[in-house]
Amino acid sequence: MSHFSVDVCLPPTPPRELRAALDAVMAPFDLNLSGGNPDGQWDWWRIDAGDEDRFAVRPEHDGDPRLIFATHPDGEPCERLPLRCDGGPRGLLDFDTTREAAVSRARTRWQAEQEDFARLVADHPPAEPLTTFIARHRANTRGYPHGQAVADHHAQPLVRALTHSSAWDRYPNLGVWMLGPDSDPISHFTRDPQADLDEAAAWAIARFALLTLDGQWIDAECPGSFVDVLPDEDPSTAYARRAAAYLEDLDDDCVIVRLYCHC
Repeated sequence: MSHFSVDVCLPPTPPRELRAALDAVMAPFDLNLSGGNPDGQWDWWRIDAGDEDRFAVRPEHDGDPRLIFATHPDGEPCERLPLRCDGGPRGLLDFDTTREAAVSRARTRWQAEQEDFARLVADHPPAEPLTTFIARHRANTRGYPHGQAVADHHAQPLVRALTHSSAWDRYPNLGVWMLGPDSDPISHFTRDPQADLDEAAAWAIARFALLTLDGQWIDAECPGSFVDVLPDEDPSTAYARRAAAYLEDLDDDCVIVRLYCHC
């Protein structure tokens, strides 16, 4: 079982007709259809972008009755955040502010992680990244096997500390690492944050899946011809870029609704 979000695009739709319109466009992807559905993607859904992933509303449209808000499964309205919504006509949504908020959250998470990592480093002897040990292996493949290089990297007290459950208590923003042969937490925690900020910006508008105006279901795992991957671009990032561009290019009166789905 998994959960994911989809941005559903609708032609201009009055609020009183929204639910019927969503039911109609989502129906072809219902896993519950009799006899099974090879195109099935969900077994239940509801309008809900999630607290951190709601769209920003242009201030001049605050209170517009066309804005869409989530409800709890029992039908009760969810708590509404100022100038945030779960959908509405494209012209009412502020994508720039939505991106800025996502980047700000990513920067805050990175800063908290860095503070904890600095405390971890202060509590343990210095450690080298996995790349240093792999370089030694490549310089002497017979005398220093790859497995030994990985083991030596993992044996460092600083790295071992990241795999202990006490890391949750003392360094809550680092968590507990499950080390594999390619795990390199030292490189991870000393990385340049710009890639994280760029990723946050790319995914602020796009979600895992997109249901286009013409009824195409496109997602990050199988984007098909919808995506043109640029040189040196990760396919997932290419999908996010293309999906965000599609949403931004919609006419102002087209409706975008963010759904929370289960499959």
